[in-house]
Amino acid sequence: MVERYPIGAVALAAALAATIAGARAWDEAKYPDLKGQWLGVGAGPDAAWDPERPAGRGQLAPLTPEYQALLEATLARAAAGGRPPEPCIPPGMPRSMIVYQPMEIIVTPPITYMVLGHMAEFRRIFTDGRKWSAAIEPAHAGFSTGAWEDTDGDGRYDTLAVETRGMKGPRTFDSSGIPLHRDNQTVVKERISLDRTDANLLHDEITTIDNALTRPWTVTRSYRRERNAEWTELVCPESNRTVAIGTETYAVSADGYLTPTRQRQPPPDLRHFPNRK
Repeated sequence: MVERYPIGAVALAAALAATIAGARAWDEAKYPDLKGQWLGVGAGPDAAWDPERPAGRGQLAPLTPEYQALLEATLARAAAGGRPPEPCIPPGMPRSMIVYQPMEIIVTPPITYMVLGHMAEFRRIFTDGRKWSAAIEPAHAGFSTGAWEDTDGDGRYDTLAVETRGMKGPRTFDSSGIPLHRDNQTVVKERISLDRTDANLLHDEITTIDNALTRPWTVTRSYRRERNAEWTELVCPESNRTVAIGTETYAVSADGYLTPTRQRQPPPDLRHFPNRK
C-alpha cells in the first residue's frame, strides 16, 4: 500500500531535518566562551575614547584643521559654562564600544549579537558571509559584517574581525566632544579577542576611518567579565530631563520648568507660541 502525505507536511519535515542538521553542525567548542556580563574598563560618563591618554586635547586626536576647530569651540563652550547634559540618544559607533553599561555577547553561527545596556543599543554582526548592500539604512549602531579567525592555528576561533558602515550622525568619539565627520561615511574596523592570559578580560582593537581624521585612528578598549551578574533595566526616557530646542539644549528642573545648562544661555525660541511676550 502506498502512503500519501500532504505536501505541506513533507515540506515541514524537510525544514525540521535541515534545522536539526544545522544544529549538529554548530560546534560551540570552536568558538571562544563569551558568556556572562562584560563591563567596560574605565567606562565612566567622562571616559576618554583612548583609555591610554587624557580626555579632550590630551587625546591627540588626528583631526583635520576644520574638525580640530570644532573641538576647540566645544571645549571652550564647556569651559565657559559647563557641558550640557547628554541627550537621550544612543551614542552610536564607535563610541558605543566604550560600553558605559554592561554588555552581553551572544554567539551564533550566522550572527554575533552585542546587547548594550546603555541606551538599549543592539548590534548584529553578520558572520554568514553576506555582501555589503548597495543601500544601507543608516542606524546609530551601523551595519556590521564579520568573520571568525583562528590566528594561532589550534583549530578554534579566537578573534572576531568586524567592519561597520552606515552610521547615523551626528556622533562624537566621547563626552569631551571629539567629532566625527558630518558626512557619516565612517568605517569602523574591530578585532575582538579574549586576553591570552586572562579569560575574563576581553579586548577590542578599534580602528576608525573618517573624513574628520587625517589618518585612521586605532585604540584598544577592554572589558571585564562578571560571570554571575544580575541584569538590571535602564530606560533612558524615564529619567531624561533634557530638552533640545533649536540648537540649544535645556534641562527640566525638579519643579518642571526649563532651566539653562550653561552660563548666559539664551532663552528658548518661542516663535510658534502666538501669545508670547
